[in-house]
Amino acid sequence: MDREKIDAITGLRGLAALLVVYGHALDWFALPWKNHLFGEVGVTVFFSLSGFLMAYLYLGKRFSAINVVDYAVSRFSRIAPAYLVIVLVSFFIYVNIDPNFVYGISGKNILRHLLFSGNASVFWSITPEVEFYFLFVLAWAASSRYLIRSDVAGLLFLALGSIVLLAYRDSFPGTFVGSKLHYFLFGMIAGAMRSHIQGRAQDRRWLAVVHAASVAAIGSIVAGWLVLPFSGNQEFYSSILTAVFGAFLVFSLSFPSAIGNGFFANRLMVLCGECSFSIYLLHMPVIYLVRKIHPEPFSLFILLPFAVLVLLFSWLNYRLVEKPGARLIKSAGSLFKRKFLAVFPMAAGNRSMPLGGDTR
Repeated sequence: MDREKIDAITGLRGLAALLVVYGHALDWFALPWKNHLFGEVGVTVFFSLSGFLMAYLYLGKRFSAINVVDYAVSRFSRIAPAYLVIVLVSFFIYVNIDPNFVYGISGKNILRHLLFSGNASVFWSITPEVEFYFLFVLAWAASSRYLIRSDVAGLLFLALGSIVLLAYRDSFPGTFVGSKLHYFLFGMIAGAMRSHIQGRAQDRRWLAVVHAASVAAIGSIVAGWLVLPFSGNQEFYSSILTAVFGAFLVFSLSFPSAIGNGFFANRLMVLCGECSFSIYLLHMPVIYLVRKIHPEPFSLFILLPFAVLVLLFSWLNYRLVEKPGARLIKSAGSLFKRKFLAVFPMAAGNRSMPLGGDTR
């Protein structure tokens, strides 16, 4: 299996983005189901995926300056192009065209958003995500030190800090990583475990059962048959149970099965996963535009063309902004690495450590 890409995980990211879209569409469309936690389920899957992938992709690499640069370039190239373009376009629209625009980015908060710390509409979730990227570097350094020198001091310090943050997570604002740390932590644990485990053919039938149960659970939530026992989104986000479920879902789908691949690794879901960040950022402006054109609530049959419209805009943004921007940032990163290594050749300590299961 390719350590760099798992199609079912990509498809799960696409589903998470679509759940967020549907959760927000409930407020704008006359839809039959009124479970307003759809969006929250999608966001928690995003957080769990981030923790899982960071641990799965990087904890097996030696912690070195050059590998940290690779990590930083990879993370920045993933989110910066679409994010910064949409922030700047939203700022222009809000200030010069429409003061009621759904993304209220003005001169008062533009700097916060450019620094990935804003909270206008869906941008709030980007802030803890970026903060986690910085926090993960500490976890990576501590785990590397333990694996190389058997030094547990760093891990113990991070464990103590995590316990304190988790204990007071309800006191933190939603844009602070401490309020969502349990999602990233359980995701990281799942990713580290996955690095040690190789799926065997005889395990496929059990995986098929788990994946079928996962699909049934998600479908029941979407259909409104399974009512989540939370009074609101704050209680939902604070729950350890939802963090465990998110991590388990990601972990189980990292192993292949016919059912898992059929639902999550098909071409449509993988496409949604590839465009998921653009879907997440663009669906609210599309909803706002549709609402401006037609102020009355839409009926259910309009949901599919609306979803197609969101996906079309997101695909265009992915192809015209995200991918070219990512290539540009990665090229700049490669140039920086060459110059950096010319000055500090010892920084290229990029050998892998024995975490097990590295099949690249």
